[in-house]
Amino acid sequence: MKISRKKFIKTSVLSALGLGMVPKVFGLVPNRNSIPEKRKLGRTGIEVTTLGFGASRTQEPAVLKAAIDRGINFLDTGRRYANGENEVMIGKTLKGIREKYIIQSKMKIDWNGGSVSSDDLRNQMETSLEESLKALQTDYIDVMLLHGISEEDMLRSETIRTVFSEMKDRGAIRACGFSAHTNHVNMLKEANKDSFYDVAMVPFNPAGGFNHSESEWSTSWDQDALIKEMKSAHQNGIGIVGMKTCSGKKYTFNEDEEPSLPGAVKWVRSHEFVATTAVAMASFSEIKSHT
Repeated sequence: MKISRKKFIKTSVLSALGLGMVPKVFGLVPNRNSIPEKRKLGRTGIEVTTLGFGASRTQEPAVLKAAIDRGINFLDTGRRYANGENEVMIGKTLKGIREKYIIQSKMKIDWNGGSVSSDDLRNQMETSLEESLKALQTDYIDVMLLHGISEEDMLRSETIRTVFSEMKDRGAIRACGFSAHTNHVNMLKEANKDSFYDVAMVPFNPAGGFNHSESEWSTSWDQDALIKEMKSAHQNGIGIVGMKTCSGKKYTFNEDEEPSLPGAVKWVRSHEFVATTAVAMASFSEIKSHT
């Protein structure tokens, strides 16, 4: 079967990347010094690069390999990304080197306004965890989050807390927490009451709001109130993961430079109460621009 020159070049490049050879044509050579610092993820003791790789927008192992070759050690995924195939891609790519990287995944819980039974809730969480472990080809996940929650009642659920504690006790997860796309100021305020949760993943960028890249819905928040709660969380030992860092506006620290999305990410990373960021990078050019 004949293939076009363009397809041949693309296939050859991706094959080379699959073997761990990052071509200089993309300006992406392995560079372990490109990420300037690591921070502790709250009280977990886990060290993460301040720039993290959000895997949700790519199914290409070559892109993930390019990111980790640039020094990134924090990888964010979720059970529902690509119907579980995103975790599968990460698991295959990290086979044999998994222990060098920090994997954060998420479980989507059908809460039904709090009407779900304790047994059903437990089953949802345990099933989701086992599916993630299998897909990622690992016997533990560093950080497991409740995915995209917005109701404070979920953070108070004794069943959720008990199951998370059991998962940690048996070594299936190292840390637990939640992600919130909306109402995240109040979610952090609730989490700060007793600091049960180890990690909170929340939107944070210079714009104080974002437009969702796929569903086109938007939201905004009180930036001062959010920063206050993020600082409190940091002081309470809760690790903060910033997301939606590129979904607001471009930013620059230097008047001589054009505002850019990498500039917005740098703004987020400049805040010491942010341990790391989950920046969705789906191409070699995006990886290069952020690293």
